[in-house]
Amino acid sequence: MIDRRQFVKSSVAAAAALTAGPLSAEDLREKLLGMAKEVMARNLVKTSRGEFHVPSISTYPRFYAWDAGWHIIGQAAFDPEGGIRELQAVFNYMRDDGMVPHEAVVPEKAPRDENLGDDYFDAEGRCRITDPPAFLVGAEVLWNKTKDPRILELLPKMQKCLDYLSGPRDLFGDGLVSIIQGWESGTDMSPVYDQPFGINARDPLAFVKVGQAHHAQVRKCSELGWDLENIKAADYFVFEDLCVNGLTAAGARSVSILYEAAGDAEKAAAARGLAEKMTAAMEKIMWDEKRGFFYPRWSVKRRELQYRTTASSFAALLTGMVDQRKADRMFDEYLLNPKRFATPYMAPFNSEEEMRREINPALKSALWRGRCVWANMSWIAARAAAVYGRKAVARDITRSNAEMVAKAGFREYYHPTTGRGLGARTFNWPVVVLQMIEEHGM
Repeated sequence: MIDRRQFVKSSVAAAAALTAGPLSAEDLREKLLGMAKEVMARNLVKTSRGEFHVPSISTYPRFYAWDAGWHIIGQAAFDPEGGIRELQAVFNYMRDDGMVPHEAVVPEKAPRDENLGDDYFDAEGRCRITDPPAFLVGAEVLWNKTKDPRILELLPKMQKCLDYLSGPRDLFGDGLVSIIQGWESGTDMSPVYDQPFGINARDPLAFVKVGQAHHAQVRKCSELGWDLENIKAADYFVFEDLCVNGLTAAGARSVSILYEAAGDAEKAAAARGLAEKMTAAMEKIMWDEKRGFFYPRWSVKRRELQYRTTASSFAALLTGMVDQRKADRMFDEYLLNPKRFATPYMAPFNSEEEMRREINPALKSALWRGRCVWANMSWIAARAAAVYGRKAVARDITRSNAEMVAKAGFREYYHPTTGRGLGARTFNWPVVVLQMIEEHGM
């Protein structure tokens, strides 16, 4: 039972909230900063390989390289020292051949997943698949903020990572990176994988079959001894993903900038050359002139583009090396089109017009399916817009994400119309919004 004094106090507070209006940019940033510090502290782990953050201690209690990249970018805005420690930890997990694992067991937090087979993890608890190298872009973001020499000391390891992705992972032989398992994309259940996974979106069991497909890919790779040439020959799942390739090209450009800072002009030119080569390959292979958009490609034998429209394609623009005309078409016909990506909270991962054709409610609730805004995809869209001179667009995306996160909290993803938080709670990725504010303003 509430007493009269409490009732009056709560009524005054409610009235004040109704009349206060939207938060100022500074108040909004301060609110997000407080939330970020609380969530990141909860998800911080210290291990023999270094200090980093698990994505969400209650849901994802492991090291994930993809996630670490976004943590690094976000921390650049408010805890660069923590960002440097996380960057160091990423490379402490790297294998001798330059592969940074998608995930690794944190023994203190979570056991191995035996359902994935005994050899999914190596003897050191690192899995045998990789992730998009957002951490390479994060290294440049940190450098721009701190000029800390510890970042440049990691250049040999960054180069080794690039050498692995651009060398052994070029399974098509066309200058692009191939993934061999859906988790390697970072966008696990994206509709671009329906055909490769053998998924009929109208099938009532499609949700279950998507999950089964991921496990089947792990088993197939295991049967093939995790040998890339065997995997290529089998052509079970070999895929050129736009998020992976866009971030690898952007990562090469970032490494080039770091080499310049280190005074190594020759290596800077080589890294920039890799970014240019990859961007040119994406334009040649993945660009569809009729549709005005980039699409990923599947199968060494079939070499088929997958015509589903997702925000991963905006990653191709991060280097700023794509032809301006193509970039303008992507912004005008897609990002700023209410029928596609221009929702109240931007930028959704899937095109709105394609989501209206999705009729399977269970499948639409799967990760990266349905109507969903992920903070890292908003970061990609905003930075791509800014690179091509659309600074007002970058600010608008930043403001909408800041308001969304402030309202719904640090969640795994959000609804693009209502801003409602979805998926895992106390999830770290929204820390990137603080870096977006610093870079683009509100």
